[in-house]
Parts: sequence; C-alpha cells; structure tokens
Amino acid sequence: MKKMKDIMNAITEPDLSAQQAMENHLNSLTKPLGSLGRLEDLAIQLAGITGRTQPVIDPAAVIVMAADHGVSAEGVSAFPTEVTRQMVSNFISGGAAINVLARSAAASVQIVDIGVQGEFNLPGLISRKIRFGTNNMLHGPAMSMDEAVAAIEAGIDIAQDAIRKGAKLLALGEMGIGNTTASSALLAVLGQIPVEQAVGLGTGISQEMRQHKARVISKAIERNQPNPSDPVDVLAKIGGLEIAGLAGVVLGAAAMRIPVLVDGFISAIAAMIAVKLSPLAVHYLIASHESVEPGHALVNRLLGLQPLLNLNLRLGEGSGTAIALPIVRAAVRIAKEMATFDQAGVSGSLDGSVSGENQTLDDSGQTISMIPSPTYSIETPYFIETRHEFDQGQKAGVYQAIHTRRDIRTFIRQPIEEEKLRRILDAAHHAPSVGFMQPWNFIVVRSNPIKQQLHEIVAKEVQVAGQYFEGKRAELYPKLKVQGILEAPITICFTCDPTRDGAHVLGRNTLPETDVHSVVCAIENLWLAARAEGLGAGWVSFYKKQDVRKILHIPPHIDPVGLISIGYTHAFQERPVLETVGWGKRYSLDELIFTDRWGNH
Repeated sequence: MKKMKDIMNAITEPDLSAQQAMENHLNSLTKPLGSLGRLEDLAIQLAGITGRTQPVIDPAAVIVMAADHGVSAEGVSAFPTEVTRQMVSNFISGGAAINVLARSAAASVQIVDIGVQGEFNLPGLISRKIRFGTNNMLHGPAMSMDEAVAAIEAGIDIAQDAIRKGAKLLALGEMGIGNTTASSALLAVLGQIPVEQAVGLGTGISQEMRQHKARVISKAIERNQPNPSDPVDVLAKIGGLEIAGLAGVVLGAAAMRIPVLVDGFISAIAAMIAVKLSPLAVHYLIASHESVEPGHALVNRLLGLQPLLNLNLRLGEGSGTAIALPIVRAAVRIAKEMATFDQAGVSGSLDGSVSGENQTLDDSGQTISMIPSPTYSIETPYFIETRHEFDQGQKAGVYQAIHTRRDIRTFIRQPIEEEKLRRILDAAHHAPSVGFMQPWNFIVVRSNPIKQQLHEIVAKEVQVAGQYFEGKRAELYPKLKVQGILEAPITICFTCDPTRDGAHVLGRNTLPETDVHSVVCAIENLWLAARAEGLGAGWVSFYKKQDVRKILHIPPHIDPVGLISIGYTHAFQERPVLETVGWGKRYSLDELIFTDRWGNH
C-alpha cells in the first residue's frame, strides 16, 4: 500500500510553461492557426507531460496484462477460460494481432502473467502472478483488498522497469476471458450508471447472453455492495487482476511523466481506476480509439478523453494503441520538423494563417483579407472602457444573495407560491450553457410517495457513507442532518441530456463534461434566486444515479445531476452549518490564489 500511495503522491500537473511554449511554436509554423487540429492538441499535451518542447515518445512499449476471471464460470463469454492461457502462448510466439500491429508500428510488446490459471514456462513471459485468477464475484469478492493493492503495485513495478530500460511511451493491452464482465461491473459502480447501459457483447455473445451477463453483474454488485467512493474496494470486489495491474501501469507512468496510450474498454476502465485514485493521472492519458463496446464511449466521456480513431475494434490486446501510435508520432514530428514562417520565408497573415482561410478576391481579382478590422467611433476613443455596472443597491443585493446562501436541511410546512417557483426556475433556465445547448430539464417532485422513495434511497447511502469517517468527524456525522426531502414542499431533480443539440456541440468537443457543468450553472442560478426570494435550498448528493432514474422514470442516457430540496426555513444561519459544528473551516482566499502557475502565490 505504501508504494501505491507514494506513487500517487508523486503525480503532478503537466508543465504549463512547456505547453505554452509548444503552442507558441505551433502557431509559428507554416500553416493556418490550429489547422492541424488534434495533432496540435497532442503535441501540446505531450509537451506538458514530458516538460519538453521537443517531446520524445520512442521507444514505445505495449504492456499486455493477462489474467483469468472466476465469473467466466457463469457463461458470460463466447470463449472458455483456457483461451486466456492459450493466447498468452500465442503472444509469446509472436502470432497474435498485437504482435503483428506492434511490429508495423515499431513498438515492443511485453506480456505479463498477473493472474492466469496454471503455471507457464515460456521464455520472455514476465511473471507477476498474484493468484490463479479471481474468485467468482457472483458468490463473493473477486479478490481481497491486499491482492488488489498487490496487483496495482505490480503494475507500477512493470511500468517503472520498462521506463528505466528506455521506454518513452507506454501503451495498455490486456487478455482475460470474462474481463468485459468485470469492466462493465466496474463502470456501473464507479460511473453510477445502469448495468444495462454498461454491458455490451464482449467477444461476440448473443443478445440473450448479454442479458444474462447483465443479470450476473447486477447480482454480483448486490451481493458485494462495493463502495463507489473507494476504487480499491470496488476493484477488489468486482474487478480483475489485469485491470488492477494496468491501473498500476498508468500510475507508474504518470509519476515518471511518461504518456500512456489507452486501448479499448478494459484498459480504459483500468485508466479510470487510476484517475479515481489520483485525479492528476488523467493528464497523462491518450485515448487511441473508441470500440464498439457501449461502455467504452461512456468511460472516455467520464475521463474527458477524445479518441483518435473509431475503427469498430473490439479485440483488446492493445491493438488500438499500435494502430494509433503513428498518429502520435506524427504530432511529435510536426512540431519538430515543420518549418516556421521565418525559416521558410513565407509571409503569414494577421492571424497566423497563410493561403486560403480568411481571404477572398475583390472585383479585380486581387486577394484581400477577410479578417474584420476593429472600428472605433470618434466620440468614444477605443481606450475608454464602457462600464455596465449595477448601481450600488443592485450590487449589494447580488453579493448578499451569494454570501448569505446556505445549504438548508430543515424546512417549514409552508407551500411555495407558484409564481415564485416559476421565477426561480426561469432563473435556472437562464444559466449559461456550452454551445447554447441548454441540456437541462427540471423534474419538480411534489408527490409524497415519490418523496418517500427518494428519501429512502438517500437515507441508505447516508448510512453507507458514515463508515468512512474517522476521529472527530466520525463523532459528528451521526448528528448531522444532511437532507430534508420529506420536509421540503418540493424537490427538483436537475438532469443533463448529453444528446441535446446533436452530436457536435460548439465548445464541447475537447471537454465533453461541459454539458454537466452547464447544468450545475443552472443549479447555482436557482439557488441564488431562491435565496433572494427568501427560500432555502439544500443540495442532496447521497444517491445512486440508477436509483433516481428508476424512481423518476428517467431514460438511461439522461444524467440526474442533482436533487435540490426547496422551501421556506426558520432561519438562514450566519455561517455554514459544517463550519459552525467544527467539521471544517473556509480557507482564506489568499491561500487559493496562484499567479501564472500552480503553487505560485
């Protein structure tokens, strides 16, 4: 455990100065600004990872972790368990798809036995076996917590050893019959999404088998009760050894500032576990592709990763990484080998572009710039800023709402006037949203039976959460009132529809989670408007999303972002309750302000 924690603590932010230097360099090259799209994004990311304006990613190594899964005994795969062992032999002999693709991509392949059933005597196989496959998670935990940690730490060792031997990029691969079942289970719990949405056809099972697979996963989750806030607990109860090992590879690489090329669904789940353990690790990930497994797109979205390719792959082994590796190399070579405007003697346009873009021909056939020129009135010189401030009374009201807003848990039984409710919902609806997509809906819950159902699922999760606090907070927790659904006249469920406005939303391509951020802006608008109207609002965050979806009949693709209970209250406390009772204190603003870079006060 100490090794894992030390590695997690060693992972740092990308080098922002190197990223800025790379961006400046790319903007000086003989091309229109941003015209190489994702290649430029990749070059900037690699500069931040490596801290170099000329990043090096070769030699590249594909690390394939192999292990067996006890749950495969439930008939969840199209192939028998012994195929894992047979494929390991195939990898070592060089006859598998990853061997062929890695040779074409000039990458080495390392095969690691971290949990295959049976012993091997194969030259070149790296043996880090934790145990002979996992237990059947349908009947109990797949492995112990100690075994899960040992597998993660084995992955850390493998990554560090590869890097010490010269690897500058690590790619993830896996082999294990039954591992899409474990990965779907992990996604359902860690991503808080319905099992049906997380389960795909894996290695090629039928729809009937897929439904059986979903039932097995649901029963395993119910039996083991993994804690979504503890990724190691989830991994131990319903995960796999090779998944744990790959999570360790991600952590080990990130700690040594080495980029990680992620393959398909299983390796993406491993990357998600690494990010749950150490959020900064996400900056070191590059998604090679998006497979046909439905869970893969969900994981990429949860991680905020944009895949380089979509070739309808569903093989695993690291195959997608080997195919994508030349694209990553192209990004590096563009930054290193392409001439700048000065070097090539090419005249750049005002916005850094050359021919074609932002240009047209006038009536005489001469090229003219279409870059709009700024216009200034004679009466108002351009250097005089136009102010649009509120008057003093209006400003005081805005700041009063901000500073006196509280998370209210106790309500009086007085109904909310309909016109007042309409006003605060209208305030929510006027929140800013990425690409003006307005992804929100507001489910206003007035029904007492439905409130009772929501109360019950929240109370259950409140009880579960209590066991994770220690010391003073363990004493305080049972005394806290953390929700008032039954008392409040209404509770509003704020939802996010990621499909609204089509597949391509302005401003969401590189940060897919901005649609959820938009919904949070709507919640904040409503909360401030409610305070101005004398209404208390309490944000309830103890629930499983699939439970809320079931109670409120929310479609599977819609995300229930927040439950907000609203009503009149006896008083708005001078200070937040958690501060008053000694749970925590507000940081000073000066502690939280950095200048130009992280940590620079």
